[in-house]
Amino acid sequence: MIIILIMLCWVAGYTQVNKPDLSRPANSLLSSVKNKATAVKDSAKSSTNNLLHQSPVAPQPVKVSHAVDTTAPKKAPVINADAEPEADEPTTFFIERRDCKAIIKTPIYAYIYVPVEREPVKLMEPAKPARIPFLQVHGNVMYNVNYYSNIDTPYNEQNIYQHTVQTYLDVTVKGKYPMRLYLTNRFTNSKLFRNFSDLNLNYNNTQFTQKIKAQVREQFLANLPSPKAPDSLKNELDETLKKLRLLDAWVKNPGLLQKLVEAKEKELRDSLARLAGKPDTSYRLPGATLLLDSQLAKLDIDTSNIEAAYNKRKQQVDSLQARVVALQKMIKAAKGQSQESVNKVLREIDQAKSPATLKEIMEENHVEDTVLPKGYKTLMAIRSFGVGRSVVNYSELSAKNISVNGFQAEYNPDAYYALATGSVDYRFRDFIVKGPKQSGQYLTVLRYGRGLKDGNNIIFTWFGGRRQLYNAGTVDTLQNTSVQTPSSALMGFTIEGNYKLTKNINLTAEVAKSSYPVYAKDSSGKNSLSAQMLEMSNRHNEAYSFKADGFFPKTQTTVRGTFKRMGANFQSFSTFTDGSAQTAWSANVQQLFFKRQLTLMLGANTNDFSNPFIGSQYKSTTVFKSIQATWRRNRWPVMSVGYFPSSQITKLGDGVYRENLFYTLTGNVTHSYKVNQVMMNSVGVYTQFYNRSTDSGFVYFNTKNLLLSQSAFINQLTLQTNASGAFNQDYKLYTVEGRAAYNLNKYLMVGAGVKYNYQTTYNIEQLGYSAETTFQIPKLGQIQFSAEKGFIPGMNKQLVPNNTGRATYFKTF
Repeated sequence: MIIILIMLCWVAGYTQVNKPDLSRPANSLLSSVKNKATAVKDSAKSSTNNLLHQSPVAPQPVKVSHAVDTTAPKKAPVINADAEPEADEPTTFFIERRDCKAIIKTPIYAYIYVPVEREPVKLMEPAKPARIPFLQVHGNVMYNVNYYSNIDTPYNEQNIYQHTVQTYLDVTVKGKYPMRLYLTNRFTNSKLFRNFSDLNLNYNNTQFTQKIKAQVREQFLANLPSPKAPDSLKNELDETLKKLRLLDAWVKNPGLLQKLVEAKEKELRDSLARLAGKPDTSYRLPGATLLLDSQLAKLDIDTSNIEAAYNKRKQQVDSLQARVVALQKMIKAAKGQSQESVNKVLREIDQAKSPATLKEIMEENHVEDTVLPKGYKTLMAIRSFGVGRSVVNYSELSAKNISVNGFQAEYNPDAYYALATGSVDYRFRDFIVKGPKQSGQYLTVLRYGRGLKDGNNIIFTWFGGRRQLYNAGTVDTLQNTSVQTPSSALMGFTIEGNYKLTKNINLTAEVAKSSYPVYAKDSSGKNSLSAQMLEMSNRHNEAYSFKADGFFPKTQTTVRGTFKRMGANFQSFSTFTDGSAQTAWSANVQQLFFKRQLTLMLGANTNDFSNPFIGSQYKSTTVFKSIQATWRRNRWPVMSVGYFPSSQITKLGDGVYRENLFYTLTGNVTHSYKVNQVMMNSVGVYTQFYNRSTDSGFVYFNTKNLLLSQSAFINQLTLQTNASGAFNQDYKLYTVEGRAAYNLNKYLMVGAGVKYNYQTTYNIEQLGYSAETTFQIPKLGQIQFSAEKGFIPGMNKQLVPNNTGRATYFKTF
């Protein structure tokens, strides 16, 4: 009867099964039921179907862009993510109670099938390179007008307007070749200040060279292979760690440790049994011993001498651990050496001073120059190139710090070439103060040398042109307006050598010879400039110069010294000629103390005869001394004190000026800090002039001045308070000032101030005020206005009212 019931149940269950589902191998709903619950097969199947129909898992169509293999089943997701089973666990269980004490849990593996929709694959087109315009222009434009009701002493003019229009442009051609353009125009109604228009177009060698070096660095880093030494050591380390893990697992095997304990216990019992004369029968069951021995045999453990095997493997573990530590140190050192070699190459690229040096570095490191722009070697070798206003600063005895309106270029691939020609505004002071009626000046300089300009070299310089004579700036032309200041044609040459003793020590020596001034008589009867220049028997038209610069890293000391000796008839564009032999020298030392927190600078020099406004009473024996000390420490006030020469130009007459020299002592303390989250700044300045009334037209000669200033920055509000005092032998002047500025928004700022002056002896009280505003107009630029009613010293030792104003427009693009 039992057999018949089983067959009927099997037939009934078989008829309920969907045969197409049976043909699908991935639709299995029962996994291990056959081995665990064969007797309840039919009921489990029907219950499983019911469970799946009631399951919260629902098939959802998913769109994918690529074909997916649907023959492999995909597990149904579970709503509770925290209870999601692992990959080898069943989705759920079917619980069936067999009797009052037996419950069967049947594992259920549920699968869903994901339908696939094929979509056409979209081919990605490569991005087109960005179009680079032929010209890229960035820069700014500025217009500024200043108004003065009175010009400050020692000048005397009223209602002066000074207009300045200036444009600065950075122009890049084809995205590779940088140029700079300056346009400046200044005009005024003053008789003291000159009007001028300047144009300067120059090639930006610094920007181009930095761009080339950046491209070389990027290409070098992109081509770096993986370091071989660290890779081989890494492979050995991996193998050693693998062996160490196996041996460590062997040593820490629980069965092995149990066997060691039992072996020691058995040895102890055996020794006690031998002493008692009775065998030990309480060790452990033979079956258990045989089972443990068979397990240890699989681990290649000799059970007859297990302690010796254990000690041997333990020594191997210790040895491998030591080897791992050594390999890790070697890898770290190898990586450090590899990084150091990379950093060395990067430093060499940054310090390359010529295209030839950069090319050698590229060849040594297998960097191709195909990514670099055409002609990069030539453009890197062009040190400077300018049309219009430029500065000629070649050597001590030829042309130094001369403002030339013309053409200037320097080219230095390996040899050195330079050319400068144009009209001369002698030094930069001619931009500010008009000189007397003078004939024109011009120069032409040609240079050729071997070596790099910034390295060891020897350079030959020829110079010629026309220049003003000494004291041309102090000739009063009022008495005879038809007389022009004479000028002198000159010609000369120099040979200059630069040699680097070390990386931080450089020596420069120069010898020169020139033609005679027009007032000097030629005893040999030679009148041509070239013949005078090449007259070797005459030593009065020669000059010598020596300069040394050094930095000593161990002591953080910087030293600089110069010496010049010029004959009575030597002339150049670097010095003024006065008809007598001249000797000039200078020495400067800068020393850092207390971990670069204290900087001390000492200097001494004689008259260098480069300033025509300094009186002739200052001989070369007069020594001008200077000293300055600065203390900087984090979160401390910055303190500085100095004692050095100062100068002031005094107008003696129409077209006649004089510059007076005197010493000045200055000291200042500046500190920035926060008080209750408010940024504060405090400043104290002390100044004392050591001059006499005959030295200067300045009223406050031999005066002590003290200024205290306090600023507070509260969000958009800036507050400033100043208090000052000036004390001399005649009277005292006290000043108190308050200013405030507020940013209403990012487009508008307004400010105002009040200033009170009190002068003793004369008992004069005067009140001044000021106002300012700034407009930031989108796409248009920035506009600033400021006006002030103030006071300046007058010639009668009293303050004179002075109104000033300024309007500025500035636009960056």
